[in-house]
Amino acid sequence: MCSRPVALALCGALLSAVGVTAMGCNRRPRVEAPVIAARRAALRVEVATNGSVEPVNDVEIRSRVDGRIIEIPDEAGRRVNAGEEIVRFDAAPIAAELAAAESERLAALEALRAARAKAAQVRERAAADARLFQQAALTREAYSASQMALQDAEAQLAYQERDVPLRVASLELRIKALTAQRDAAVVRAPFAGTIFQVIAKRNQMVRLGDLLLRLGDLDHLRVRANIDQVDLGRVQPGQRIVVSANAFPGRSWDGVITELAPHVVLKESRSVAEGLARLDPPTDGLVPGMIIDVQVIVAEAPNALQVPAQAVFYRNGQAYVYQVDGNRVHATPVQLGLTSVTASEVTSGLSDGALVVAVPPEGLEDGMVVDVRRIDEPKTP
Repeated sequence: MCSRPVALALCGALLSAVGVTAMGCNRRPRVEAPVIAARRAALRVEVATNGSVEPVNDVEIRSRVDGRIIEIPDEAGRRVNAGEEIVRFDAAPIAAELAAAESERLAALEALRAARAKAAQVRERAAADARLFQQAALTREAYSASQMALQDAEAQLAYQERDVPLRVASLELRIKALTAQRDAAVVRAPFAGTIFQVIAKRNQMVRLGDLLLRLGDLDHLRVRANIDQVDLGRVQPGQRIVVSANAFPGRSWDGVITELAPHVVLKESRSVAEGLARLDPPTDGLVPGMIIDVQVIVAEAPNALQVPAQAVFYRNGQAYVYQVDGNRVHATPVQLGLTSVTASEVTSGLSDGALVVAVPPEGLEDGMVVDVRRIDEPKTP
């Protein structure tokens, strides 16, 4: 076994051979710090959600009669003008009922006319018979028969005068209803637009009120967006939105929030209110019912000095970043402006181009010497 002085000598020789001083035996390795430069760029603060597309102006076309459809578009996508026929029903049964009601009305009026004519004729004859009877030119039996005929004619006229107006009034109501049904057998577009959903089919029997199709102005669309309860304080009418759809990668559509419903409901485990947003034309590609992603731009700065959001840490309520000077880091207090999920705006405390630690590693402290690794510069091949 070697003595202590010999051991120390051997240790010194070994340290000297590897180029490390005796003091260096206890030094910790340097922390590697990913570093990025603070740069100016546009910064957006967004609320991400989803929603669906719908026409600003749309209508459900429902049946106004019971009957069989004989004409209807085979599929959605047909553009129509205001007043254009879009659905037709078999009106033959209604036409037959209407003709029968009109015929019955004419018959009732004719019966009243005939009763009045007959009563007038019988009155004239009875008056003549009465004069002849007074002149002893007519037997009592003939006179009595004439008076009996007059009573019968007057009774028939009185009945017709009471009954016919009631029957005619009822028939006219029936005729009016049947005429409306006949007219309803032809359905016309209430405005110019596109049939975007067809529910019923040709030759199908439908009942009054059944849904036939949906018509909308697809040149003017809007978004019905789900606004999470936690975001209601940030989303306001007038804010811009950007819409995207997985059916069209790389495309987007712009719009503006127009209305927020003051009512929160539970929808698929989310507490949400509905927001309506008008979409700026052109909106080609989007169709009613499409589920889309919505970014609501709640704030934006066109030229914000910014650092990664993960670069910011707090002490006693004060925001700091680790600014890099050479190989040494300094905890630098900063004032923040807008903050998004990925970036924070620095309004004071840093200059453009200042280097900061993008994601402070564990154990990093103020004044520490680090191994700098730039992550915002392209790697040299």
